[in-house]
Amino acid sequence: KDLQRDGKIKHIGFSTHGTSEQIMNLINTEDFSYINIHEHYFGSYHGTGTPDTLGGQGNLACVKRALELDMGVFLISPVDKGGKLHRPSKDCVSLIGKEITPIAFALLYGWKINKIHTASIGIARPSDLDEALYAARLMMTTTDESNNRNIDNVLQKSIHHLNERAIDKLGEEWVQKGLLNIPSFLDESTDGIAIGHILWLYNLLVCYGMYEFCRDRYTSLVYQKWDKNKSFQNNADAMSRGNMGRSYDKSIDLTKALANHYNPSLALKRIQQTHEWMTMKEPLSEWKKGYNLTVWEEMPGELDATPATMTRVMLQVLTGGRMGIVGTGPGESIKKEATQIREKILS
Repeated sequence: KDLQRDGKIKHIGFSTHGTSEQIMNLINTEDFSYINIHEHYFGSYHGTGTPDTLGGQGNLACVKRALELDMGVFLISPVDKGGKLHRPSKDCVSLIGKEITPIAFALLYGWKINKIHTASIGIARPSDLDEALYAARLMMTTTDESNNRNIDNVLQKSIHHLNERAIDKLGEEWVQKGLLNIPSFLDESTDGIAIGHILWLYNLLVCYGMYEFCRDRYTSLVYQKWDKNKSFQNNADAMSRGNMGRSYDKSIDLTKALANHYNPSLALKRIQQTHEWMTMKEPLSEWKKGYNLTVWEEMPGELDATPATMTRVMLQVLTGGRMGIVGTGPGESIKKEATQIREKILS
């Protein structure tokens, strides 16, 4: 605020991986001009399954409140954290349909449905922007001139197919209530277990076969440090802020945590099922990958989310590729493409 009063900065915002309640409370201070947040068709990432203070769950209510206050809303990682849609599951591809790609769907859903202003896209090479640029062009018009399609109709058709699959696989009551009335991992009744997060992963696995995405998310919970000799608060304070909460622990009684859920026994069964699936060595045969846009011959790909892998990545970065994950990096073709783009920009 002092810097703002001195005219050194114009706007103050925040980026968050907090619970939906924490996010809503920060927004309602009206101290911020913009927010960086997760809110995608396939979930709110860390916020999914956490109470939003209005009787719902996830970050959608936070987005709506931010827009009411005329805040800038920046969508974090709609492609990767929005469902790993650069390498989508086969079911995702087929349900979204042939008229639009999963990446374009994720971006247009954020812009057109949730009215979010800006989206971030991670790239390994310039061509990774192709689908994002295509989606941006579609955003500027209601009709795709290349084939005379109404973009809003295409988007709604994809949403309809995805919604119908969820009802078919989970039942309408679970779709409406399955992630409601669940305390967040910061509530002592959960002993740090990310109940809503785990049930969200169950939904994605059963409905859309999103094994890779769910495995990455659950692995981060598995590796969350939790010392049973320490108090709940000490453990909660020590949790990684990137993706808080821990995986299912059969020694913990979740009766109190699930007391307000519409079907506690079913919720517990699905938590246990998700844990079993996510700790298997191999995925079920029906969880198939649709395709993979990460051509990793020249970059380190197929990386899991374990601390050991992340240490190797950081070691590669800090040593300029001499240690950690070695023998990788941009090849000559990528370097040439990047040089050409820089030259066009400078000209």
